Amino acid sequence: MKKSSANTTHDIGGAAEAALTYTKLGWEPLILPFKEKSPRGKWKEPRAWTPETVKTEFGGNVNIGIALGKRSSGLIDIDFDCPEAAELAKVVLSDLPSFGRAGSPFSHRVAYAKLKKGRLVFQLPTSAAETIGADRAMLLEVRGNGHQTMFPPSTHPSGEIVTWHDDPHQVPTINGGELAKRCGLLAALSVVAMHYPKVAGERDEICLILTGVLVRCDLSDDEVDELVIAVAAVAGDDEAEKRGGKAAATRAKLESEEPTWGLPQLCERLGMEALEPKLREWMRLSGGSSSGDTRSRILVRAGHTPEEVDQAEAALLAADLGVYQRGEKLVRVVRLPQSIGEDGVKRSGGVLLINELTQPWLKEKFAIASLWFKPGEEMDIPINPPGGHVSALLARVGEWNAPVLHGVVSSPTMRKDGTILQTPGYDPESGLLFEPNGVEFPAVPDAPTREDALRARDVLFAPFRNFEFATPADRSVLLSGALTAIVRRILPSAPLFAIDAPTAGSGKSLLCETVGIIATGHKPTMISQGKTDEENEKRISSVLMAGDPILVFDNCDRPLVGDTLCSALTQEVIAARVLGKSEVPRVLTNALFMATGNNIEVLGDLGRRTLLSRIDTGEERPDQIEHDFNPVEEARSDRAALVVAGLTILRAYEAAGRPNRMVPMGSFESWNMIREALVWLDEADPTSTRERVIADDPRKGDLAELLDVWGDALGGQPTTLAEIVESAGYNQNSKVTVLHDALAARTYKGTFNSRSVGRYLGKHKDRVVGGRVLRCVDDPTGVKRYRLETIGQPASVEIPF
Repeated sequence: MKKSSANTTHDIGGAAEAALTYTKLGWEPLILPFKEKSPRGKWKEPRAWTPETVKTEFGGNVNIGIALGKRSSGLIDIDFDCPEAAELAKVVLSDLPSFGRAGSPFSHRVAYAKLKKGRLVFQLPTSAAETIGADRAMLLEVRGNGHQTMFPPSTHPSGEIVTWHDDPHQVPTINGGELAKRCGLLAALSVVAMHYPKVAGERDEICLILTGVLVRCDLSDDEVDELVIAVAAVAGDDEAEKRGGKAAATRAKLESEEPTWGLPQLCERLGMEALEPKLREWMRLSGGSSSGDTRSRILVRAGHTPEEVDQAEAALLAADLGVYQRGEKLVRVVRLPQSIGEDGVKRSGGVLLINELTQPWLKEKFAIASLWFKPGEEMDIPINPPGGHVSALLARVGEWNAPVLHGVVSSPTMRKDGTILQTPGYDPESGLLFEPNGVEFPAVPDAPTREDALRARDVLFAPFRNFEFATPADRSVLLSGALTAIVRRILPSAPLFAIDAPTAGSGKSLLCETVGIIATGHKPTMISQGKTDEENEKRISSVLMAGDPILVFDNCDRPLVGDTLCSALTQEVIAARVLGKSEVPRVLTNALFMATGNNIEVLGDLGRRTLLSRIDTGEERPDQIEHDFNPVEEARSDRAALVVAGLTILRAYEAAGRPNRMVPMGSFESWNMIREALVWLDEADPTSTRERVIADDPRKGDLAELLDVWGDALGGQPTTLAEIVESAGYNQNSKVTVLHDALAARTYKGTFNSRSVGRYLGKHKDRVVGGRVLRCVDDPTGVKRYRLETIGQPASVEIPF
């Protein structure tokens, strides 16, 4: 934008000479009566002019008009009906040639453009114009097809001669949409100039507010400052040149999301609130003061997808629609409307789950967060968000600006630094979303004492007081499980908590439900054991992806085992297999795993990752024992106090400087704080129950039995599988034959196959059972030799090489 020069004239001769010039430019002249602005008779039909007919018909005392639009090579006339618009056009439309008369100079400007409509009108609503005291409602109009305008050197009805200020040979071509946009801005600025303060005192602040409006109008900082100065000058401000220079600072505030004045404040200060919707339309600003809508405006153009997707993402996040990134997905948090049970997973209604964003959902939210347009001939055309832009954002894995979501909590919890998260909403420090669902939790003491912690321990145990725990360690396991449930989201790993009983009806599931109610306000997610390891893996993966806080393998009637479960307990992130899909995304494992069963069996490496709480009523039918309260209902009613009690225990131990340091339970170093806090409060060590789990591992007993047979047959003598087969075949009644049959029985098909037996022995080599261990060494030929050793004693026979 550059301001036009001062009043000048460009002589184009008399009517006949001007008409001849216009025809050479491709314009169609019209004969107008002298001192009149409109032709008489039928003029809507195009007419072909020759030099002779031009000289003949325009040789008298007549005015000259031009048939606009297609009849004149696309010529467009912009007619300014208020002096403010004509003056501001010297900046906004300075590149367009102008003409006018002495009493109304620069009142017209022309351009070549293609308009969708024949006429665009920028006019104030009559009622609004009267309310604000505007001299006239019409500000400017843009004329094209089907319209005409009186051109130089005509005589205006006032008697003034209409003259060119610029050379008509220099008319530029402009996009119709761009022209409409600039005219809308011009009309809005004209209204501001009309209502500009007449006295000093608040002019500088008005210009600062106007700067805030224009910065939002897709203008450069220089253009904004130039327009502010122009409005002030047109309004008669003698210090107009001092009113600019604020655009860069205003834009910086806007981009940093600091409060910045806009159109509602400008209209209010100038007393023209009724005009805000119309000005907003003309300036193509989204939203309005009545709705508080501040949506951004995105213009979709070829080759600009990256920046448009940037805009869409920024608007989406600014709209605070609950979009987060979690692992390799964009997600949102939803509340399950009702209880559901499918694919072996049962959830209670009301729980918060994490859902991956779908394209339809994101497209709808794009439309909510922003206004989308495509360029049109006269003005930008509203459109729906393009699907390609939605796909582009979803594909930006690792490049999103959305906050990282590590999980959702329904109660206060502890951060990794030991502080308490107790303010609802998203917590950037922990990456957790705290959604209390209307529950008010008392503040957790910052530095409670050990005595406070002892009282809190009794409060936390109250809902479990009627359960008969087999030993103090079993009670401690339950307490540690409740504490873990409250802070599990911030722990890198945590053990499996198994609830065991000799008979059904002892209350195992009730214990897990009570723990879930305390930590989340809902019963935990129940998972039934799958028939295969793959089925279990997919169920575990699905609940981890959904962000379930507590997962319970309920009523296990088969041994607990599985590599996926082992990994989920000790690793922060695992590769998950999704039900019904082939993808393998990486998911967080910060959920509490529990299991229930009668005389539950835990196999292999899962044993060292499991703590066991056994309840034993000593009754044949424990389900018929009457209790004076329901632990689940008591936990529900006292939930706020129970959560605060749990956090008080952990805060007290933290505030005391963690005085009870213990050798960590392997793979659970961070979780060890919970164990230490309970032992500090005179509770039994919950990890002591792990030895019971390991000892009860039927696989370990199976291996111990095999080692007995092996030792009886071979002692410490190294051997190969081929030698065992040969020796057993040579003497079918020997002890080696017994060993041969024992090994065969441990394969899948129950037959001695070197590969199957070797796979079984490979799983158990170097595992110490009862002070004995099976070693395996490759000899120089690559043949594996096995030897039984007694720990602490040298091998009786060396392996030959």
